[in-house]
Amino acid sequence: MGILGRTALIAILGISLQTDAVARAAAPSGAAPGSSSSGSWSHGSKDFFGAAYESYDADLKYSARSDTAPISRVWFTGASGILTEVYWPTNDTPQTRDSQLLVTGGDRGLFEERRDARRSVSWIEEGVPAFRVITEDPGGRFRIEKTIFADPERDVVLQRLKITRNVRGLRFFVLHNPGAGNTPLGDSAMASTGDAPGAGLFAWQGPFAQAFVASVPWRDATAGFSGTASDGYRDLQKHRTLTTHYRDAKDGDVVLTGELDLPLAPGTDELTLALGFGRDIGEAYRAAQASLREDPGVLLDRYRAQWRAYQASLRPLGSASPELARLYRSSVAVMKSLEDRTHAGAFIASPSVPWGDVKIDRASAISPRTSDRITGGYHLVWPRDLVQIALALLAAGDTRSPLAAVRFMKSVQLSASDGTWDFGSIHVSKEGSFYQNTWSDGEPYWKGLELDQVAQPIDLCYHVYKEQLVAADACWELVRRTADFLVAFGPWTPLDRWEEVSGISPSTVAFLCAALAHAAEIAGTTGDRDRQARYSETAERWARQIDDWTFTTRGSIGKGRYYERVDGAGGPDAPRDPNDDLGYVLRGRFWRERDVVDCGFLRLAVLGVRPALAANIADSVAACDAALRVDVPGFGPGFRRYVGDRYGFDPRTGERTRGMLWPTLTGERAQYELARALEESSSPAAARKRMRPYLDAITRFATASWMLSEQVFDRGPRAGQPTGSAAPLGWAHAEFVTALRGHDDARLFRRPIRGAGGR
Repeated sequence: MGILGRTALIAILGISLQTDAVARAAAPSGAAPGSSSSGSWSHGSKDFFGAAYESYDADLKYSARSDTAPISRVWFTGASGILTEVYWPTNDTPQTRDSQLLVTGGDRGLFEERRDARRSVSWIEEGVPAFRVITEDPGGRFRIEKTIFADPERDVVLQRLKITRNVRGLRFFVLHNPGAGNTPLGDSAMASTGDAPGAGLFAWQGPFAQAFVASVPWRDATAGFSGTASDGYRDLQKHRTLTTHYRDAKDGDVVLTGELDLPLAPGTDELTLALGFGRDIGEAYRAAQASLREDPGVLLDRYRAQWRAYQASLRPLGSASPELARLYRSSVAVMKSLEDRTHAGAFIASPSVPWGDVKIDRASAISPRTSDRITGGYHLVWPRDLVQIALALLAAGDTRSPLAAVRFMKSVQLSASDGTWDFGSIHVSKEGSFYQNTWSDGEPYWKGLELDQVAQPIDLCYHVYKEQLVAADACWELVRRTADFLVAFGPWTPLDRWEEVSGISPSTVAFLCAALAHAAEIAGTTGDRDRQARYSETAERWARQIDDWTFTTRGSIGKGRYYERVDGAGGPDAPRDPNDDLGYVLRGRFWRERDVVDCGFLRLAVLGVRPALAANIADSVAACDAALRVDVPGFGPGFRRYVGDRYGFDPRTGERTRGMLWPTLTGERAQYELARALEESSSPAAARKRMRPYLDAITRFATASWMLSEQVFDRGPRAGQPTGSAAPLGWAHAEFVTALRGHDDARLFRRPIRGAGGR
């Protein structure tokens, strides 16, 4: 008998029957009181990240002509067992902060998934970025199993839920925190249990709208402002049920809360939650409902099949151990998921805001293109990270993504009309250079200049040319314009690779020399003999001078002999004497240049600017190990960035701390060990043996769900575990894959330049 019939029968008979249902509350109405002046993002270290796999069309774009069309343009992340930032319609624009379940009843207080659950996260299948998340009440009252993935044909994130209740009286609520248009403020929200456009939780700001709907009815719902009396979370904390039922909350840090209409009796129920996006809440609602009308199992099978086909097209690297193979497949999926689906080839660094949960964000604007206060976090395109990712995908056997990345870099390359770079005596046209980072549509975010980032697109072009994916002529315009700029501007860089100080950097000069040497080869192929000679002469001259510029014999670390982090930090005309007492101020403290080492000099060996067995390289390795290496028990070797690093934040207070270990640097060291082993011996077995401790360490630094983070703790009970910084970090995954390709081939994947001298 249907519900309507049963209700009518009860009324006719005039009797009351005991039920396991809670009466639905009155429909939400009115506007929530309160306002907000600041907000935040979610935890920077993600337990999961994914997007639907989409294929390029014949023109290396994502369009209706792609084999996987319609194109899904939504990216999802998760931390602490819950859904966190979701990005739409581009990979740089978060629209939410988090969504989680809250539970009341069973003679307990408010249960919060993020805070109280015993949880686990796993991939549903190796190399397919859909995730099974289990959150359980430690007291055994209930278990929630979620399968999270994106609709492969719509802008919708799906959560298939299986909720098992072991006691009577449990009530389940959804707490949804929007962040529409990449801002924590300025949002509007609406809660509806049936009014137009339909039942659901809605939020919007400008052209960015979202609808959170369920395959079961909503028993109750309310909209409010985070942290105020209208916040549904606070209401549940105090009353264990919703006592306020506001329909609207406008212009602030809004929050939505809704109760799912589930039985109170013990049992198991399955349902689907859909988070859809559109230009208005009607469009978002229709997208979400379209996903709900389809069998979620069929959608998941389609999602899985597309990722399987992509993974099957790649090289089978990592056969030396199951852990290496698993991290390899996960890394490829992570890196490919970092690409935008509107601007093909635009790979962001990470889908996160480092320490986003403890750093206050006061931004509010209609669009991230109209305010420089909008948070960029790491969901931006850095040329360095993009090149590292594109080359790693090339190493994995993906021959199309690197070409799309080259095309993107061409589209954001600066021209003479962009003005000049002016630093001291340097006044050079921006023609051929690149900004420090951009949004995925190419609009600049930070307009700084890092010469290593300018150089690396040449490296990418060179490798796709050497892999015979394009003719030299196809790369020549980007290469020529970039190389001309490097010759005119270098080798002093306004920002080193850590984006904090200027000077002559061994790491930067290594990339400059490699780029110019590669550019010279391409110039020769195209018949431009003048540029071939100019590029070669400049690369050789800088390679000869790097030791005189940056190798100190009077340092304070170890035997005092090593490559400094930088020299000449005072400006392009500052003395380049690695044994003087000059220095720079960083975060309020003065540092002598000769007292600061980082491990960036390893690029000199890996890129062929110096022999890996050169004496100055060996002395610098010893200094790097003495000052920066930490062998973490149970994990392996990790490395801090440089002496005095202070890039870190306390996860509880948000106060700045010292820097921790970067898995990226363990990957760099693995490649140096390969270069060294190949110079010592031609034995592939010996080379692989030298690399393994570092590759194995990276797999142990990965999270339980195979995400590589920017940083891991260097000591204490959390040693080897992620901090609140960015995870997954595409650069870290790229270093691992590139090193793994080198390990399996027993030769460096990035082609070193030849004929380098050294001491």
